[in-house]
Amino acid sequence: MEKPELTHAIAVKVQIWRDGKLLIIKRAPDDDYYAGYWDVPGGSLHKGETIDDGLRRETREETGLEVSRIRPLTTWSHGEGDEFELGLSFLATADTDAVTLSDEHTEFAWADPASISDYDFPPNLEKEINWVIAKGWHRF
Repeated sequence: MEKPELTHAIAVKVQIWRDGKLLIIKRAPDDDYYAGYWDVPGGSLHKGETIDDGLRRETREETGLEVSRIRPLTTWSHGEGDEFELGLSFLATADTDAVTLSDEHTEFAWADPASISDYDFPPNLEKEINWVIAKGWHRF
């Protein structure tokens, strides 16, 4: 039997909490998706890459951080047809707060839960962050 062609991309996102603060990164103004918005680290998995490996790679590439205590959080989707992407969100922590940004981002902040509404996030991300805070899951 012939294997069907795969049609969906898989993306991973991670909320990195350290000392009660969330790492957020600002997308470059020329980004293809949500230019200039604040976000959390993540991106698309490479073919053959595990979810854990992809999450760690994207985090290293975008922030220079190594994450630990990774926990699944939510699933989401974006786009339609050939542009459809399945997303998986996670919680994690990092041993250091020393961030080295990639060229895809222009700023970073360790945001206090009370300041989350001061930042512009892509649709639904702010809701997800506030849900984590309300549940108390941001306290590592």
